[in-house]
Amino acid sequence: MITASAENSAHLADFMERMTLRRHKLIQGCQRRDRLDFAGHPDAKCLLLKAPRGFGKSVQIAHCAQAATDRREQCVYLDLSSFWEANQSEAEFIAKAIVAVLSPSDSPETDTGCCPTTFALRLLLGQKRPVTICLDGVADSSATQRLLKAISLETPDSVRLVVSERLPGALAALSVIPEVVTLGARDLSFSFDEVCSLLPGESGRAKKIFTMTDGWPLLCALARKLKASGEAFVHLPEVQAYFETDVLAQISPPLRDCLTNASWLEEITAEAEDYVFKVSDSGRSLAELVSRHGLLTPGVDKPNCYEMNRALQAYLRNRFIETNGYRRSNVLKRIAFWHWRRKEYRLAIEAALRAQDHSWARRLTDEVLLDLALRQGEIEALTVWFTGIRRSELFQTPSLAIGYAWVLYFSQRAAEAEDVLVGLKHLRTSASPEQDDSKGWAELVHAIGLATHDELRESDERCAAWVDTYGSINPAGKAAAQTCRAFVAASGRHFDILPRRISSATIASGAVRHRYAFGWIAAAQVQAKLLIGDIAGARREVRRAKADENVAYDRSPFVKGMMAAFEFQVQAEDGSPSPDEKTVQDALDFSMKFGVTDVVWGTVRCAAETYIRHGDKTRAFSLLERCRLLAKERGLNRLGVLVRLGTEVFAMGTGTETALAAEPLPSDEDLLFLPNHKRAIQAEIALLEASRFLRDGKSGLAERYARKALSNFAAVKDQRGEIRAQFTVAIALYLMGEEKQALKRISDANLKARQLGALTTLANRRYFLRVVCRNARAFIDKSTTEISMVEEPARGIQVNGRRNEKSFAPLGQKQVSVLQHAALGLRNKEIAVRMHVTEDAVKWHFRQILRDLKVSNRTEAVVVARSLGLI
Repeated sequence: MITASAENSAHLADFMERMTLRRHKLIQGCQRRDRLDFAGHPDAKCLLLKAPRGFGKSVQIAHCAQAATDRREQCVYLDLSSFWEANQSEAEFIAKAIVAVLSPSDSPETDTGCCPTTFALRLLLGQKRPVTICLDGVADSSATQRLLKAISLETPDSVRLVVSERLPGALAALSVIPEVVTLGARDLSFSFDEVCSLLPGESGRAKKIFTMTDGWPLLCALARKLKASGEAFVHLPEVQAYFETDVLAQISPPLRDCLTNASWLEEITAEAEDYVFKVSDSGRSLAELVSRHGLLTPGVDKPNCYEMNRALQAYLRNRFIETNGYRRSNVLKRIAFWHWRRKEYRLAIEAALRAQDHSWARRLTDEVLLDLALRQGEIEALTVWFTGIRRSELFQTPSLAIGYAWVLYFSQRAAEAEDVLVGLKHLRTSASPEQDDSKGWAELVHAIGLATHDELRESDERCAAWVDTYGSINPAGKAAAQTCRAFVAASGRHFDILPRRISSATIASGAVRHRYAFGWIAAAQVQAKLLIGDIAGARREVRRAKADENVAYDRSPFVKGMMAAFEFQVQAEDGSPSPDEKTVQDALDFSMKFGVTDVVWGTVRCAAETYIRHGDKTRAFSLLERCRLLAKERGLNRLGVLVRLGTEVFAMGTGTETALAAEPLPSDEDLLFLPNHKRAIQAEIALLEASRFLRDGKSGLAERYARKALSNFAAVKDQRGEIRAQFTVAIALYLMGEEKQALKRISDANLKARQLGALTTLANRRYFLRVVCRNARAFIDKSTTEISMVEEPARGIQVNGRRNEKSFAPLGQKQVSVLQHAALGLRNKEIAVRMHVTEDAVKWHFRQILRDLKVSNRTEAVVVARSLGLI
């Protein structure tokens, strides 16, 4: 018999009791993050947590243990950083703890010829109930590694492990075993939503903290506790002490120097660090900082380019300046030269600006500058760069003035851009012939700039004339002009000529690799789908653009911001769960700073709807007022009209008093826009008038104006507008006694909304009309129920009529959410991103869904779920 002494047994019993208390206190007040548990990794045998101190590994291990207990599983929880008997090995202690939990209380002591680890493995092999073993702070000992490998490879799937290492680089051998999922610093970082939950009602501060810390859990907690969210955060004594004693103290001095040097680089690569700091073999040190210490992470698109947490980077830069301040300027200039000789001009200029050296402006050739501005579309970066140049210097180098005007136009500062171009024209009139713009760059920038200011007709005419004059000698300019004409066609709702213009722009842009043009070509295609109302099509176009190498989604911040604004509009419309705060704010930040009229209004309207759904009317109307003032400041008349009409609609739908109701609606003489723009606004005005008449009980006039709106929406192919108008006609008909016709209209509106994926438009109109027309509330509620009952299953798939809700196992909330996303045609990977879980978790939910609904594939699951009213 293996007979432990009574004293040792008592020590173990005391330790296990302390562990229970420790577990409860660790998770107290802390978020439970299922994405880091077996709920998020259902197929994993072992979860291995590897990250620096301060990433919440101990809290997560405790949560995993608590979750196992909640599932009625047998759970072994040990925090090996605590105090335990030093006269036995770690592996032996773990084994005895397993035996203490799993061995029945009345079982005899084990045989003396059997060691504790062997007996523990025997117990695990024979367990019928699930077992979860949670080990925090495991040391790097060969015996422990052997035990954990044996548990991972030699026990049933019902036995699972959750392990964190005490020292960096421990348990490396365990990480390569099949079904062992390693969760690193990137996984353990808080998401934006998780940071928001730390600061309920303080989304603005949460965003600053998330941006500053990249979600590093302990830094987020410190920022909340110390009420700090600005750049001064890294100077706080508590933060500096944490970095010094808990992070940097864990690595050797040579690695610390390598990490500090890396913090200065624009892009962290071994080659760049070797050159800039005159060292050799940085690659090995950087790799160790990634694999062993988790202080760097490989780039998503560039595996040989590493990323560093922003707060840690800021701290290390300050630390470098304190000790090596005299080297700062020289280091930055070497960084700039490194990128310059590799023709990475944007990165070179960013480093030069950090060195407060604006001499780069005189070194740039016209070709390079115009390439950065026009072809690569570095709008945000150039906006910062040009602020360091005096106006007199701009006109000394015409390409600088042209590039600056381009940036101003795309930053929605049209008046300033025109002043620059006028000043350049006067200078050239009095200058030598060498100053002539032989390739027509200034004229091109003005022609395209007109489109950014919503002067679409004049922009289109000037771009066409420019191509005739300069197109043969300036192919890059021709691509830009053709792209502008394609976007004008999309915005102006000339969908018949749009394919030809996109084709011309694509060919011209491909010939000169015009990256920025491809971004706008993709934007034109997405915008056209949104204006038509084809939400499913818009989603496909966004997905295609993000995957297209030519569009350079990952390399161009401007293109990424534009696609984020479009994607938010799609997500807000297609019935997905409500967009999170970060998604809304990112889309608004880009749109309000850089967006053209259609992008701004589409984003603002969706954001206002989102705020209202969350019960925050004040924020919605503040946003609308901000947009109205922005339109007035920039002279964007069409945007001003759209905001004025939209604000009254939101006011009527929420029962909010507004002074706009007393103001006259815009007359036809006020609508000095493109014909299709004018007709689209006339449709909105007619629909608003119809809504007013419904509110006032004048159903005959309401029906007439709603039909007028329907006709105008159909003329400009605005199918979402048609849905709203169709529903409004239906309510007017019902009030006039034509219930059968009203039901048919509502059925048509429902069908069109589902075909387009415009589910929010449908839901919003129902809600709006219930508020505006109280006499029709019962009919709206009844018709909604009746229509949903008679709808046929999608794509002709037949559902067994004998099935009923009672014959199925109930679905959980997450499974219903998975089905809702699947009904939109999303793939597993996209569903995982939307729900903030892993792709494996989505697959696991689908297996449960198929089993519970008794179907064989996901399409049938969606149909059955709809028939049961689950989605």
